[in-house]
Amino acid sequence: MTATTELIPPTQQDARLAATAVSRLSDYLDRPDDIKLQIGKEGKQEYIAMPQMVVLLLSQILKETASGHAVSVVPVDSEMTTSEAADYLNVSRPYVIGLLEQGKIPYHKVGSHRRIRLEDVAGYKKRQMATSYAAMEKLQAQAEDLNMEY
Repeated sequence: MTATTELIPPTQQDARLAATAVSRLSDYLDRPDDIKLQIGKEGKQEYIAMPQMVVLLLSQILKETASGHAVSVVPVDSEMTTSEAADYLNVSRPYVIGLLEQGKIPYHKVGSHRRIRLEDVAGYKKRQMATSYAAMEKLQAQAEDLNMEY
Protein backbone atom coordinates (compact mmCIF):
# COMPACT_ATOMS: atom_id res chain seq x y z
CA MET A 1 0.00 0.00 0.00
CA THR A 2 1.46 3.33 -0.94
CA ALA A 3 0.42 6.89 -0.32
CA THR A 4 0.45 7.55 -4.07
CA THR A 5 -2.31 5.01 -4.76
CA GLU A 6 -5.20 6.99 -6.22
CA LEU A 7 -8.66 5.61 -5.61
CA ILE A 8 -11.07 6.40 -8.41
CA PRO A 9 -14.74 6.27 -7.45
CA PRO A 10 -16.97 4.31 -9.82
CA THR A 11 -19.22 6.14 -12.26
CA GLN A 12 -22.99 5.66 -12.12
CA GLN A 13 -22.70 3.26 -15.06
CA ASP A 14 -19.98 1.30 -13.21
CA ALA A 15 -22.24 1.07 -10.16
CA ARG A 16 -25.20 -0.15 -12.25
CA LEU A 17 -23.09 -2.79 -14.01
CA ALA A 18 -21.62 -3.91 -10.69
CA ALA A 19 -25.10 -4.22 -9.12
CA THR A 20 -26.25 -6.43 -12.00
CA ALA A 21 -23.09 -8.53 -11.85
CA VAL A 22 -23.22 -9.10 -8.09
CA SER A 23 -26.88 -10.04 -8.34
CA ARG A 24 -26.14 -12.67 -10.98
CA LEU A 25 -22.99 -13.88 -9.21
CA SER A 26 -24.74 -14.35 -5.86
CA ASP A 27 -26.44 -17.56 -7.07
CA TYR A 28 -23.01 -19.20 -7.40
CA LEU A 29 -21.32 -18.15 -4.15
CA ASP A 30 -22.21 -21.26 -2.16
CA ARG A 31 -21.04 -23.77 -4.75
CA PRO A 32 -17.89 -25.61 -3.66
CA ASP A 33 -16.55 -26.14 -7.18
CA ASP A 34 -14.65 -23.56 -9.16
CA ILE A 35 -16.68 -21.14 -11.22
CA LYS A 36 -15.90 -20.51 -14.84
CA LEU A 37 -16.32 -16.95 -16.04
CA GLN A 38 -16.86 -16.27 -19.71
CA ILE A 39 -14.82 -13.45 -21.19
CA GLY A 40 -14.16 -12.12 -24.64
CA LYS A 41 -15.64 -9.93 -27.32
CA GLU A 42 -16.59 -9.93 -30.99
CA GLY A 43 -17.04 -13.66 -31.42
CA LYS A 44 -13.99 -14.77 -29.45
CA GLN A 45 -15.20 -16.17 -26.15
CA GLU A 46 -13.33 -18.23 -23.60
CA TYR A 47 -13.87 -19.49 -20.07
CA ILE A 48 -11.57 -18.94 -17.12
CA ALA A 49 -11.84 -21.13 -14.03
CA MET A 50 -11.95 -19.00 -10.88
CA PRO A 51 -11.13 -20.26 -7.36
CA GLN A 52 -13.97 -19.91 -4.85
CA MET A 53 -12.04 -17.40 -2.70
CA VAL A 54 -11.49 -15.18 -5.75
CA VAL A 55 -15.19 -15.31 -6.58
CA LEU A 56 -16.02 -14.28 -3.00
CA LEU A 57 -13.55 -11.40 -3.21
CA LEU A 58 -14.96 -10.38 -6.60
CA SER A 59 -18.43 -10.38 -5.08
CA GLN A 60 -17.28 -8.03 -2.30
CA ILE A 61 -15.62 -5.73 -4.83
CA LEU A 62 -18.80 -5.64 -6.92
CA LYS A 63 -20.96 -4.88 -3.85
CA GLU A 64 -18.76 -1.93 -2.90
CA THR A 65 -18.65 -0.69 -6.49
CA ALA A 66 -22.44 -0.96 -6.75
CA SER A 67 -22.64 1.22 -3.61
CA GLY A 68 -20.47 3.84 -5.32
CA HIS A 69 -17.35 3.15 -3.24
CA ALA A 70 -13.83 3.07 -4.62
CA VAL A 71 -12.09 -0.24 -3.92
CA SER A 72 -8.46 -1.20 -3.47
CA VAL A 73 -7.04 -4.71 -3.27
CA VAL A 74 -3.88 -4.94 -1.19
CA PRO A 75 -1.77 -8.05 -0.51
CA VAL A 76 -1.87 -9.04 3.17
CA ASP A 77 1.91 -8.93 3.43
CA SER A 78 2.10 -5.32 2.25
CA GLU A 79 3.35 -2.55 4.48
CA MET A 80 1.78 0.75 5.46
CA THR A 81 3.03 4.11 6.58
CA THR A 82 1.77 5.53 9.86
CA SER A 83 -0.56 7.84 7.89
CA GLU A 84 -2.03 4.93 5.95
CA ALA A 85 -2.48 2.94 9.17
CA ALA A 86 -4.24 5.93 10.73
CA ASP A 87 -6.60 6.14 7.75
CA TYR A 88 -7.26 2.39 7.92
CA LEU A 89 -8.04 2.55 11.66
CA ASN A 90 -9.87 5.88 11.36
CA VAL A 91 -7.68 7.48 14.03
CA SER A 92 -5.02 10.19 14.04
CA ARG A 93 -1.42 9.58 13.01
CA PRO A 94 -0.11 10.57 16.50
CA TYR A 95 -2.48 7.98 18.01
CA VAL A 96 -1.03 5.29 15.72
CA ILE A 97 2.50 6.30 16.70
CA GLY A 98 1.49 5.95 20.35
CA LEU A 99 0.16 2.43 19.66
CA LEU A 100 3.45 1.54 17.98
CA GLU A 101 5.56 2.92 20.81
CA GLN A 102 3.42 1.08 23.39
CA GLY A 103 4.03 -2.17 21.50
CA LYS A 104 0.35 -2.69 20.67
CA ILE A 105 1.15 -2.96 16.97
CA PRO A 106 4.53 -4.25 15.77
CA TYR A 107 6.53 -2.17 13.31
CA HIS A 108 9.99 -1.73 11.90
CA LYS A 109 11.92 1.22 10.59
CA VAL A 110 13.13 1.90 7.08
CA GLY A 111 15.65 4.66 7.65
CA SER A 112 13.84 7.00 10.00
CA HIS A 113 10.34 6.00 8.79
CA ARG A 114 8.08 3.52 10.56
CA ARG A 115 6.54 0.74 8.48
CA ILE A 116 3.69 -1.46 9.66
CA ARG A 117 2.47 -4.67 8.11
CA LEU A 118 -1.14 -4.51 6.96
CA GLU A 119 -1.71 -7.87 8.63
CA ASP A 120 -0.66 -6.42 12.00
CA VAL A 121 -2.89 -3.34 11.63
CA ALA A 122 -5.84 -5.52 10.57
CA GLY A 123 -5.20 -7.80 13.57
CA TYR A 124 -5.20 -4.83 15.94
CA LYS A 125 -8.45 -3.55 14.42
CA LYS A 126 -10.06 -6.98 14.79
CA ARG A 127 -9.00 -7.21 18.45
CA GLN A 128 -10.34 -3.71 19.16
CA MET A 129 -13.67 -4.49 17.53
CA ALA A 130 -13.98 -7.70 19.57
CA THR A 131 -13.28 -5.72 22.76
CA SER A 132 -15.88 -3.10 21.78
CA TYR A 133 -18.52 -5.71 21.02
CA ALA A 134 -17.85 -7.48 24.33
CA ALA A 135 -18.26 -4.19 26.20
CA MET A 136 -21.46 -3.43 24.30
CA GLU A 137 -22.89 -6.86 25.14
CA LYS A 138 -21.99 -6.36 28.80
CA LEU A 139 -23.79 -3.00 28.83
CA GLN A 140 -26.78 -4.55 27.12
CA ALA A 141 -26.93 -7.33 29.72
CA GLN A 142 -26.72 -4.76 32.54
CA ALA A 143 -29.52 -2.72 30.98
CA GLU A 144 -31.69 -5.82 30.73
CA ASP A 145 -30.94 -6.73 34.36
CA LEU A 146 -32.05 -3.24 35.40
CA ASN A 147 -35.16 -3.42 33.18
CA MET A 148 -34.04 -0.39 31.22
CA GLU A 149 -35.66 0.12 27.86
CA TYR A 150 -33.83 1.64 24.95
